Amino acid sequence: MESSWPRVCSPESVTTADSVAQMLLRQHKARREGKRRKPRKTRHWKARAAPESNSESWADRSLLRRVRAKSRRRIRPRPAYSVERFFDATHDCARMKHSATATRATSTHDAMATSTHASPRMPLIASIEAHRSKRAEPPWLRLDLPMHTTLHSRRAAIGGFTPVSRAALAVISLSCLLPTACTSPLASPSEERLSDRLDAAVRTSTARELAQVAAEPAAAVQSSDTDVERMLEPRRVELDAIGPQSATLGSTVSGIVPLTGEAPTRVTLSLHGAIEAAVRNNLDVQTAQLEKSITNADIVRAEAAFDWVVGAGAGFDRIDKQTVGILFPGAGDTTVLPSVTNQRNWDVSSSIGRKLESGGTFSLSGGTGRVDNVDSTLYTPDPAWSSALVLGLTQPLMRGFGSEVALAQVHLANNDDRFEQEAVRARLLNVVAQTEQAYWMLVSARARLVSAEWLVSVGEQVRDVLAKRREFDATLAQYANAVATVESRKAMVLEARRKLSQAGNALKLIMNDPALPVGGEVDVVPADAPSDAPFVANLRSSIESAIARAPAIQQALIGIDSATIGVTVTDNGRLPQLDLATSMSWFGLESGFGDTVDDIVDSDYVNYAAGLQFSQAIGNRAAESEYRKARLRRSQAVVGYERAVANSVMQVKNALVDCVAYRELVNQNRTYRLAQAENLRALIVDEKTLAALTPEFLQLKFQLQNGLALAEDAYFASLVNYQNALASLNQAMGTGLEANRIEITSSLDDPLRVE
Repeated sequence: MESSWPRVCSPESVTTADSVAQMLLRQHKARREGKRRKPRKTRHWKARAAPESNSESWADRSLLRRVRAKSRRRIRPRPAYSVERFFDATHDCARMKHSATATRATSTHDAMATSTHASPRMPLIASIEAHRSKRAEPPWLRLDLPMHTTLHSRRAAIGGFTPVSRAALAVISLSCLLPTACTSPLASPSEERLSDRLDAAVRTSTARELAQVAAEPAAAVQSSDTDVERMLEPRRVELDAIGPQSATLGSTVSGIVPLTGEAPTRVTLSLHGAIEAAVRNNLDVQTAQLEKSITNADIVRAEAAFDWVVGAGAGFDRIDKQTVGILFPGAGDTTVLPSVTNQRNWDVSSSIGRKLESGGTFSLSGGTGRVDNVDSTLYTPDPAWSSALVLGLTQPLMRGFGSEVALAQVHLANNDDRFEQEAVRARLLNVVAQTEQAYWMLVSARARLVSAEWLVSVGEQVRDVLAKRREFDATLAQYANAVATVESRKAMVLEARRKLSQAGNALKLIMNDPALPVGGEVDVVPADAPSDAPFVANLRSSIESAIARAPAIQQALIGIDSATIGVTVTDNGRLPQLDLATSMSWFGLESGFGDTVDDIVDSDYVNYAAGLQFSQAIGNRAAESEYRKARLRRSQAVVGYERAVANSVMQVKNALVDCVAYRELVNQNRTYRLAQAENLRALIVDEKTLAALTPEFLQLKFQLQNGLALAEDAYFASLVNYQNALASLNQAMGTGLEANRIEITSSLDDPLRVE
């Protein structure tokens, strides 16, 4: 079995420690036989006077402290600490602790002896845990927090080894017994557990949310006849005709508060027309589309880093200057080489190169030049043509090697583009839901205006009847009550018209249609009434659809992918810098340009070069910190994914609850409205048989009219809320575009297509 000792320990370094530990153990037993000491209480747990059978166990437990203290005095003197001596002392202490622990295990803890092979500190820990288990304490909740490097340790890492005290040496010696002492300090157990948990979270988030959700859908919520409806079925048509007719949406009702002298125009608008106009003209959608176009440009820019780069140059030099001449022995004062340089130089060069997807660079360059010596006949050839062709290749072998690193910016740009694509979908889903809700709010506001005007109409009828009966049996108080009621209802009409005008402006703002500007005095009349179609709730299918199509979840997955790319790049950045540079050159020098080309083609003069360049930061702390930061950012991205899944599930579930509740409320409010209509009809029948109108009767009639109007408003509000809940459900599931037949295309001229 592989030992769990620290890797830096060797058998040669612990030989002296074994003999010293045995000697100290014999001395201690001799003193114990001569004089019995009373066991002391420790600070870790409650300890009483040990019985005779357990005295040796207690004594051996106290041996470790004295062995460690004496080993520092006997094995090593106290010289100035060096790095080698520091590690030797650390290893000796580790070995002595292992020997003392093994001795204690064989004498008093036979049941634990088998575990000493797995870890040298297991018997001591096992005895402590066995003692603590007798007290039945609740378990601890452990939270591993990242530790920051102190200023002292940073200075020690920068300035070299710092001398340590005996206490610090003892602490470091004990730490050598831990299994984690041989691992990298960057791979802490807390980070590894967190990374494993986060990796598993991506795979198990969906299963966790669906673990307790049944696959069977709920029963359909639809219209059903109640006892009240069956009882009033013979008079159903008559009762539906009583009260405000909100379903007609008041085609003759004006929903504009006049702000100009001109009469407002009326425009009938369907729900699909409003959604189409909003999708095409909404300012938020246009902003999202522009962001998408910007990310497309970023992709092109990232890919352009691997484009071929072509270069060319031309030059001319006219040289006329004095130089140092050369004299040969025996030639007198005559110079062999002239002391004046008089030349005309022409040169032309070109190059082509690109960055490779492996991380290197490739280049091919060539040039030619002509040198003409004007006043000298000592040079040959003259004029001289020189040409060269150079092929170069550089390639990192460790840091920066591979397509994953070289194409990282391209992958990140593509992820940004996908992220903005989902942002466009999210904005479109939001705009579609807002348009539907604004449209139904306009419908609800118009229905309230119809109800308020109906109250004014029936109130004026009662007032006019009382005005005619004042000469017979109506009193002044009854007539005044009717007048006051009518005037209060007229105030309700004004308030309802104000809200209707604001609802129309809100819809115009979302649509941003040039034909329906917010500043225009156009009365928008809805063409569609809310439906009471049955609803079937399928929680599992809805959650699966949201997880597969919700933009927030897709963006979270893209964020994880981008963070993973960052981890890959920073992990590669921890490697040493080892670059390979190679080049191959062909040269030609002749009296004519064609001859130099022939020299290059024939490869008469060829140069080769190859070299390696290595560099590595001592400690590599910057690269390691960047890698750890990238891993933490990836952990953040995974946590963001979990949060996005949980939020989407909550939104879907709340929307389903609203759909079911409002659909049930539609049935209940329809029955409520029918009962209120029957109540008012019965009062009207009684009114025809009464000889005189009492104040109580008139007050009851006004109350029943108000009750019927409130029932109508409640029924219509439940229909509108049901439609809003359906819109919210489609938005949460990510299917709002498909439900309204909206498709996102890749065409720049028409990125949206609405059928």
